[in-house]
Amino acid sequence: MKTNITVLFTTIVSSIPKLSLTSLLLVAFPDICLAQVKNVEITATETSNANERVTVRVKATQDGDRPALDLTEDNFRLTVDREPLEFNPNDWKSPEESVPPPAWIVVLLDMSGSMNALDSTGVSRLQGAIEAVREFNNQAAKRGGNTQVAIVPFGEPGANCQGYPINDSTIDSFFPAGDFKLDNYLDFLANSSPCASTNLYEPLGQTIRFLTNSEDPRFAVPENTNDPQPRLAVILLSDGYHNAPNEQADFDRLLKQLQRADNITVHTLGYGLTATQLGQKYKLGRPATKGDINAGKVPEDEFVDEARLAEIAKSTGGISEFSGRADDIANSLNLFLNSLLGEYEISYIQPNAERGSRHTVQVEVVDRPNAEPVSSQTEEYIMPAFGRSVPLSVRLWMLVITIIILGLGGILPFYFWGQHLKQEAMDS
Repeated sequence: MKTNITVLFTTIVSSIPKLSLTSLLLVAFPDICLAQVKNVEITATETSNANERVTVRVKATQDGDRPALDLTEDNFRLTVDREPLEFNPNDWKSPEESVPPPAWIVVLLDMSGSMNALDSTGVSRLQGAIEAVREFNNQAAKRGGNTQVAIVPFGEPGANCQGYPINDSTIDSFFPAGDFKLDNYLDFLANSSPCASTNLYEPLGQTIRFLTNSEDPRFAVPENTNDPQPRLAVILLSDGYHNAPNEQADFDRLLKQLQRADNITVHTLGYGLTATQLGQKYKLGRPATKGDINAGKVPEDEFVDEARLAEIAKSTGGISEFSGRADDIANSLNLFLNSLLGEYEISYIQPNAERGSRHTVQVEVVDRPNAEPVSSQTEEYIMPAFGRSVPLSVRLWMLVITIIILGLGGILPFYFWGQHLKQEAMDS
């Protein structure tokens, strides 16, 4: 038995250059339960006018709508027109290799007075948030594509504090990811002193209204164009809670608005201690609630409404993260970026393609041996009206017939006419 174990690990070590970390773990410890793919979605299907190639963009997610980013081409299966179709491995791209779709991302940054407080690493929450947003901006730029980012501070005015009002003008401050103007604006915010009070729902509601403007061609691409619909997203970063007296009514109104805006994803990021951590800190014997603020058991500037942030994200299919550390905040923003732009890409030659013909495609993912496949929806697409319109064999026959016709109708008459002229010359 000992000899067998030695041989097994010798084989594993010798294969390390050929194995990914995931594969290595599966070989050495087959009982390990890795995160499983729960949902597969075809997000876009593009056809080419120049040839018969079809490109399918695929999003795979795990629990909590977190992106599954460690899949390989072997995990994917294609079904085209209800028939399995093999694709070339070179025609498969990972999320890091594929060019992301166009996207418009609004980062709502809480500028309430509590953002001056230090986080668990000794960094002010404002500084931690700004550096995390800066890294998010840089990572989005590295991915390429057309990603537009707007950084929008928010906060209610108060005594000796002008606040950060939200309107169409402040929201419409988009720049391409990586643009120096975004870095300059972050530098400006880093040198400010937050003093506003938190109003979570109104800034988010106004941003949703702005992005759902059907008259704005940036966010609502006309259907008669070949341009892909852009991704619309909001990232809400806050260290507080909605402290208006009519909180429940405000939240219900916001929730209905979010449910109507089904083309917008909202990710939420809470910065601070969780309710459980607050309960432990102030020896409550239970998770802290908003009622503990009024009772004087928990300071107002330390309570973050983790539950509401989670509900907001869930209603839009977004991700909700929570942390009291600056480095975790940066990691969470990178997770959001992967969720928004991280998609696989598969391209293939359409079998039996004809001009204007309709076809269907479905993608399956099998993320581990002997697992049940997870299937996407069946997506329909139409081959272009221009370009190659008939199969190759038919086109070859058409070419042969055309040559024969040209020979019989063009070359032969000229030949006989030349012979006739030659004969006349000889007779004369």
